[in-house]
Amino acid sequence: MEAAALANAQRTLRRRTLRRTLIGHDEYFGEPAWEMLIDLFIHDCEGKAVSTSSLCIASGAPPTTALRLLHRLCEAGIVVRRRDMHDGRLQLTELAPELRHKLVAYFAAAAFDEK
Repeated sequence: MEAAALANAQRTLRRRTLRRTLIGHDEYFGEPAWEMLIDLFIHDCEGKAVSTSSLCIASGAPPTTALRLLHRLCEAGIVVRRRDMHDGRLQLTELAPELRHKLVAYFAAAAFDEK
C-alpha cells in the first residue's frame, strides 16, 4: 500500500510542477501548503530528511509566505521541526505521524481510483 501511495504522490507532484512550469499563474492554481505536505511525504517514504529551505522552495511560494505557512503547519501539529543532528544550523521538517498515516491512505486510495 505504501509503494502505491509513494508512486501516486510522486506523480501528483510531477503533474503540479509541470502545470506550474507550462501554465504558470500560481495565484490561481498554487497550493503551497499542499505542495509542502506532498514533498514531505515523498521524502519521508524515501527515508530522506527535508531542510526548511528546500521545503520552502518546494512550496513554490515566496520565502516569507512559505515560512509563514510552515509556522502555521507546525502550530497545528501537522508537521514537526527539529534541528539536524549532524549540523545544528539546519532545521529539518517532517510530517507528524498521524498525518503521515492519513496521507498514505489518501494517496493509496487515489492510486486505486486511477486504475
